[in-house]
Amino acid sequence: MGLIAVNGFDKDDVINKYVAEKKFTFQVGAADKKEGGATYDVGMRYGVSAYPTNYVVDASGKVIWRGIGFNEGAVRKALADAGVK
Repeated sequence: MGLIAVNGFDKDDVINKYVAEKKFTFQVGAADKKEGGATYDVGMRYGVSAYPTNYVVDASGKVIWRGIGFNEGAVRKALADAGVK
């Protein structure tokens, strides 16, 4: 299992600066973008209706937990339930 963050709004340079400042050790990517703005393709595929939306995805790629907003306790519980220590 791993963690990937997707940003559907900011430009790559803004995302890269934030990642460097926060010293994230997980991958952060931008949503698919086209001329004139983002298409939000990644968000549409996963049903993102608000930011942040968090997912726990198992090794086969199946979404096993989804939460809207950030609740660290809920994320930690979902990860523990999935067997992540």
